[in-house]
Order: sequence, then C-alpha cells, then structure tokens
Amino acid sequence: MAATDLVTDPPFGNLARPDNLPDEIALQIRGKILSKAFEPGQRLPTELELSQSFGVSRNVVREAIARLKLSGYIETRRGVGSFVATDAGQQHFALTPQELLRADALEQVYELRVEIEAGAAALAARHRTEAQLATLREALARVDASTDDWRIGADRAIDFHMAVGEATNNPYFVRLLGHFSRVIGDAVRTLRYSSTGTDRMAQVEEEHHQILDAIAAGDSIAARLAMRRHLERGMERRKAMLEEKGKPAQ
Repeated sequence: MAATDLVTDPPFGNLARPDNLPDEIALQIRGKILSKAFEPGQRLPTELELSQSFGVSRNVVREAIARLKLSGYIETRRGVGSFVATDAGQQHFALTPQELLRADALEQVYELRVEIEAGAAALAARHRTEAQLATLREALARVDASTDDWRIGADRAIDFHMAVGEATNNPYFVRLLGHFSRVIGDAVRTLRYSSTGTDRMAQVEEEHHQILDAIAAGDSIAARLAMRRHLERGMERRKAMLEEKGKPAQ
C-alpha cells in the first residue's frame, strides 16, 4: 500500500460509551498509528466515514481529530483531508493506561522507568538538599507504616519515588516521573497487593532504605544501583505473576 493511499475500512474496536467519546476515538486512532496500521503520510478516512464506523456524530469525530492534531499525530490539509504525520508521536511523549493492558508494553515501560529512575536516584544523591533529605525520610517512614494496607502502601511508595525525583532539583525529571506515576499506578498497586504478607515486602522495605541511605551518603553510584535493583526485581515479580496467570489449571 502506498503511503498516501486511503484506509477505507479500519478495524476499530467497539466503543464502550465512556463519558468522553472524542478521547476514546482519538486513543483508537492513535493506537493504529503507533502500531503502523496507519502509515506515515497515509490519508485517514473522512469525518463521515469515521463517524459511521464508530457510530457517533461528525462533531465527536472532529473533536477526536483535533486532539490528534494537537498532539502531533496527524496533520490536516484544507480540502484534502487528514493524514498521519510523518513524525507521528515524536513531538509529544505520552503514555496511556490503555497501552499498558498489553504485557509487552508494560514491560517496555518498566524498562524505561528503570533507566530514568536509576538516573534520578543518582542525581538526587548529588543534588539533594538537607530539607529534601528530611522529606525523603518522612516519605519512607509513611511507606514503612503502611505495609499492611496495600492500597495506601502503593500510593505512599509512589510518593517516595516522586520525592526522589524532587531531590534531583531537575524539573524535567519531576514532570516525567509524575507522568509515569499516573500511568503505571494500577501496575504498582497490583504488585503491592500481591506482595503484602509475603517475604517480598521485607525485601521491598530493605530496597527502599538502601536507596535512601545511598542518597543520604551522597553516593550516586550506589543510589543508581539500589534503585535499579529495586525496580528490576519489581519487574521480574510482575512478569512471574503474568506467567503464572497464563498457565493452564492443573
């Protein structure tokens, strides 16, 4: 198929009729673009065709197209139509919880998280202030106090990781880690739920304290390694859970 050929019958999924239809439609089209089902330079179906495909009004489709245009995934040409941008997805970094429903995507995001947060821990060890170190200690104390409640424990663990990001004194790390905390929150809570009451919780507590100790000591190498070890073990546990879930019942 040539790059400019029109897609006439895209295999979109059914809409669940959420509160915000334009967002769901934009998400489905964005997914087709990221998976290369819609190629760069390819013309999308018309507003009428999309509205018929999704079973919504043209105004709803128009709003979805506007969202995709704003985020750099498509470009419109007056009198011609909407086309997949040649650099689709490269202008704006974004992750959505829906993407993380796939095990392979979640693993890739965790791999990215490992690299980013390990670097953040190293920077925090070099740049943290005494006030930020006190905040880290308080955040970790709250995590330690919530080991029996997996919901609260998960939220407080995320707060601790965000405090590490704050201690980098780099606003871009803070923004990026904030984005991660929003989209992987469910995965973190699942891990916390499965770990509560097991030996893994004691290991998690020890790993958190190793991260804090390295940051307090100003040891960027140890902080990087401690954070990497902590997140990689979490990723390994998540993979083991998914593999166990996929096994046929004996």
